Amino acid sequence: MERITTTEAASRLGIDQASLARLLQQHRNVIPGLDAQEPDKLPVEVVNFLAQLMRNQGKPGAANKQLATVIAVTSGKGGVGKTSVSVNIATELSLRGHRTVLVDVDLGLANAHILAGKAPGKTLFDWLAGRAEFPEIVVDGPGGMKMISGGSGVKELADLDDGGRTRLVEAIMALRPHCDVVILDTGAGISSGVTDFVAAADHTIVVTTSNFAAIADAYGIVKVLVQGGYRKPMHMVVNRVRSPEEAEQVFKKLQGCTQRFLNNELNWLGLLPEDHSVEGAVLQRTPFCEAYPASVVTKYLKKVVAALERYLPKRS
Repeated sequence: MERITTTEAASRLGIDQASLARLLQQHRNVIPGLDAQEPDKLPVEVVNFLAQLMRNQGKPGAANKQLATVIAVTSGKGGVGKTSVSVNIATELSLRGHRTVLVDVDLGLANAHILAGKAPGKTLFDWLAGRAEFPEIVVDGPGGMKMISGGSGVKELADLDDGGRTRLVEAIMALRPHCDVVILDTGAGISSGVTDFVAAADHTIVVTTSNFAAIADAYGIVKVLVQGGYRKPMHMVVNRVRSPEEAEQVFKKLQGCTQRFLNNELNWLGLLPEDHSVEGAVLQRTPFCEAYPASVVTKYLKKVVAALERYLPKRS
């Protein structure tokens, strides 16, 4: 019987872990398959049962309000432009009217605020250390979005333990009733500091380039996620390509390996071409979609975001 962590279960149900605990206690006598052997994990059947209960009775703590979609942006290899993709997708979504929050969870090496041209006074590290309330670390970002910085060069964040990451995931999930989209800019690689945040997301965007090592590492993160039980949609963006044909070849390689060896599917989200506008925007500390709205890379970004919007709930 497949089991998932209580953190992922709460994420799937759109509630925090305190509400999940209350729900389990309230219906303990009627929930099938519940036992005390693994208190930090739940059978998927139990989670599905709770989801049905909530549809019938209303979500505890959520007041039946539509919750934000959480999207993790990740990569197997560093240096593929993941953070630039995160910042520009968040900016473009906000410009399109979606209430968007970008959370930099590349713990200890966060730099989304640099690409966005923002200098946050307080970061996730201040919140975790008890020096700031969570609303105090939310700042205005480009395009009207909101941003939360993870803090750069902070060893304590890079070494954050399971309990600290769980607290952070719960705080991020608490944002969901107050916005439409939450973008998580994760770190690169396959450590728990990456996969814990991806596991909490409703969708994952894997960013790669046509570099052979980047492709291999992109498959690596997909493999780790699938083998760890991740069953939510995974989308692919191929960055810094010289042609659509190049991007298509990269996607076909990854899709073929994922289908053959993992029995899973990747969704094609789009490509972003090599463009000097990106470097120019970095020097200006402005998202390229704002600094160069008529550039080729911005036109392709708009296609990526339009494809992503198909997965978002309709705004009322």
